[in-house]
Amino acid sequence: MKCLVFLLSAMLMTSAFAADFTNESEAGIAVANGNTKSQTYNLKQENGLKFDANILKFKARFLNTYSNNDESARYILGSLRYERELNEKFSLFVEEGLESDKFAGYELRHNNDIGGKYNIYKVENFYWFVEAGYRYVNEKLNNGSHIYKNSLRAYTETEKKWTETVSTKYFLEYIPNLKESKDYQINTELSVSAALSTMFSIKTAFLLRYDHLPAPGTTTKTDTLLTTALVAKF
Repeated sequence: MKCLVFLLSAMLMTSAFAADFTNESEAGIAVANGNTKSQTYNLKQENGLKFDANILKFKARFLNTYSNNDESARYILGSLRYERELNEKFSLFVEEGLESDKFAGYELRHNNDIGGKYNIYKVENFYWFVEAGYRYVNEKLNNGSHIYKNSLRAYTETEKKWTETVSTKYFLEYIPNLKESKDYQINTELSVSAALSTMFSIKTAFLLRYDHLPAPGTTTKTDTLLTTALVAKF
C-alpha cells in the first residue's frame, strides 16, 4: 500500500502538464419519524485523473442506517487505483482497497488487486469493458481473527445513454477463492440516471452483494440496497 501511495504521489507531483480530471459525487438521505424512527445516509465519491496514458482513480462509499436509535447497517469502502493504457483496447492496473461491514461479519477487509482491462466497445453514448486479475485479501473478522485469501477477480461494466437525459449502467463482479471452491462473492448493480442539468442528475440504483461463504455468525448470504440519490458530475 505504501509503495502504491508513493508512486501515485510522485506521479501527481511531476504532472505539471495538462491533465483530465473527473468528479462524481452522490448523496442520498432518508429520514422517517413517527411510529418508526429511522435515518439512512448513502454517500458515494469517485474521482479520476488522466495524463498521457496514466489514469488515477479514487472511490469511496459510506452507508449508515439507524432504526429507533439502533444502528442496523454500516458499510464503508475506499480504494485507490493506478491504470496504465497500453493502447486503445488494453490497459493494466494495480489497486488497493479497504472495506468495513460489521453486520456482514468483518471489521476490515484489505484487498490488493493486479490485473488487466479490455475495452470491448467504446463510443460517445455507449461503452462496455471487462477486467480480469488476481486479488489478495486480508480480512479481520468481528471476533478479531484474520483470514487470508488468494482469489481471482472478473469484472464487467457497461453504460448506455438512451437519450440526452436518460442513461443506464450495469456492472457484475465475480471473486472466487483459489483454495476453497465454495468461497466466492458476486456483486452486481443496475442503475438508471435522469439528468436535471448538465451537472446534476437523479440516480436510482439496485445493488446486490452475495457471499456464498460468509463470516461466522452472519445470518444471511445476500445484502441488497435500493437507493435514490442526487448526483453531481463533471
